[in-house]
Amino acid sequence: MNCRSYSPIFMVLMVVCSIISKESKHVNNHTSSQINGSIWLAEIKTILGSKTGGQFITHDSQGLPIVLEWHTSDIVSPDLAAFKKEVSDLAAQVTAQGEMNFLQANPQAVSQDGFLRACEPLFAQGVAAVDWQAVNNTLQSSIKQFYLMDLSQFGPEVIGKLADDICYYASVKDQQTGALLGFIMSSITPALPYGDSKVINVVISPQAKNSGLETILLSSLLRVIEPIQRMFIMVRPTNSEIIAAYSACGFVQDNNPIQDPHHQVNKEYFIVMEYKTEQSDILQKTAGMLLE
Repeated sequence: MNCRSYSPIFMVLMVVCSIISKESKHVNNHTSSQINGSIWLAEIKTILGSKTGGQFITHDSQGLPIVLEWHTSDIVSPDLAAFKKEVSDLAAQVTAQGEMNFLQANPQAVSQDGFLRACEPLFAQGVAAVDWQAVNNTLQSSIKQFYLMDLSQFGPEVIGKLADDICYYASVKDQQTGALLGFIMSSITPALPYGDSKVINVVISPQAKNSGLETILLSSLLRVIEPIQRMFIMVRPTNSEIIAAYSACGFVQDNNPIQDPHHQVNKEYFIVMEYKTEQSDILQKTAGMLLE
């Protein structure tokens, strides 16, 4: 039986919407709580100026020479579309596995969690009859659909809400072979308090596990946009491997996140992890070792 795939417009809203960061208590003392996300975006644009990309040279924790290429743009940029296409296979492979692991532990979520509903027909005969390879294939197809879609085709009723977002995205590759080892996607939106950045995804190739690439990718965001004070990301509670990786980077669980009223997040199905520069310097130290 074939599963239905997500509608493109649903996937846009599903992926770009996320929990709103906590209010003024996340703002440093020197920053008035009156400073809103629009001023934060304006400051970032001033910092970046006309520079929209670059690269850093470094080594992973195993000593492998790597190159990190980064970009900033709006959400409908052709550069972002090209980046998403380049990383789509890796994203589908790694993300689908984590989603399937969650679904195996929480089969009831298939009818409750928007991201998983595409697989609901495969559960029609009960959990015992589920073809988990078909579930994985469906998840990979749907995830890849998101990475390959052209966001510029959507009308202002969708894209207009995202037009002011600043997207940061970067990949790490083997310096000698050019093989893709991992990537990060993040955004800063007008809804975020001053200093906050939302990490959408960090994906590492299975062949590059345990080589510190999560730390390098996350630290590159701080290197490019130094005033960032807090990063946050949603992860599945069953993904112990990625939770441990973020914890090693200095992230801790945010037990009381402020939710977006338009996209309520089930706390049983996601946990929020955050990194505050006033509480950890792990990423700042790594950022200082990235060579241009």
